[in-house]
Amino acid sequence: MEIFDLFNSLITDAPLYIVNGFLLIVYATFGAFPAIVSLVAAGGVMLTADAEVQNLASGRALRPGRGEMHINGNTAQVLTGIALALWLAAQMGMGAPVPWIGAVMWLAGFVAVSVSPSQRFSMLNMVKVGIVTYALTVGISRIYMVYANQVTPDQWAALVGSAEAAANIIASTRGNTTTIITWSLWLVVPLGYFSLLVQQVFMNPISLTNPMATAQSTLRSLRNRGCL
Repeated sequence: MEIFDLFNSLITDAPLYIVNGFLLIVYATFGAFPAIVSLVAAGGVMLTADAEVQNLASGRALRPGRGEMHINGNTAQVLTGIALALWLAAQMGMGAPVPWIGAVMWLAGFVAVSVSPSQRFSMLNMVKVGIVTYALTVGISRIYMVYANQVTPDQWAALVGSAEAAANIIASTRGNTTTIITWSLWLVVPLGYFSLLVQQVFMNPISLTNPMATAQSTLRSLRNRGCL
């Protein structure tokens, strides 16, 4: 009889278990969604812009009519991987909106290098430096917050005279520093990154004949008098 009661209970509660499991998956996926977006955008950069820049950098022209020689290398992809690893480590466990800001930075960087082939080399470097800078800013702020939370008024009492005065100083300093960190992570660093990105995209006029032409294809077209 107990077996039938247990079986009946399982059947009755099965929809609840299924719904709870589905919600758990949804919440976990939503929590990791910024990291997933960063991974996809970084993968897109590696497979497209990094591959093209690396191919151009490793090419060695031979004598006329003999083509060119390529030296195998993946420095561009490695640098993107390092930037991605630093960002994923920095954003792990951070609350919104920091992970989302980083994901948008990756996505905007991928779009920018895709639509601006003439500026691709310098823009790739700027995107990676900007994301590494933001990742280091996040990491340093986390280290500071951990240290600040461990400081007690008693540790500063000998320097300022009393535990009460130390507590006031710590609270004031912590509040001011937290405000600066918040503004830096939410506005200053991201806005600086996006402003430089927009400036790089619109630095040169868009070609009216072939907007997606690279510097290499333009030079080849001029050299061959328009015949690619």
